[in-house]
Amino acid sequence: MPPRNTATGHRAGTPKPTVGFESAEEAWFWFIRTEKARAERAKASQPEAVYDRPCLPDDVYSVVSRLHRTGVMFDLHLEVMSEYGYLDRPPDPGDDIEAVDWVLWVDAFDTLEPYLIAKGIVA
Repeated sequence: MPPRNTATGHRAGTPKPTVGFESAEEAWFWFIRTEKARAERAKASQPEAVYDRPCLPDDVYSVVSRLHRTGVMFDLHLEVMSEYGYLDRPPDPGDDIEAVDWVLWVDAFDTLEPYLIAKGIVA
C-alpha cells in the first residue's frame, strides 16, 4: 500500500476529489494567488492541495481575457479585479474611497459568473 502524504492525508497515487468553486469571486482569488506564487516561484515549496480544482488557473484567465477582448468586460473591471485580487480582498462598500470600486467589482463578477458556470469552473 502506498504511503500517506502527511500534508494531505491522501495515499500516493490516490486521486483527490475535484471541488468546484462556489463563486466567480472565489475562482478569481484562487487564480490571483496562483499567479502570485508563480511570480515568487513559490510553487515548489507549497504543500500539495487536499483536492483538485475543475480547471487550471489559466482557464479562469482565458475566460476573463475573452470577455475583455469581446467588449463584455471593460478595462475598469479588470483594473479593479486585479487591484483587489492582489490585495486578496474585495473592495469595502462602506469605504467612501472604495465604493465606486465595489460597484465595478460586483458588476464584473455578475458578468463573469455565468461564463464560469457554463465552463464547469463554478458550481
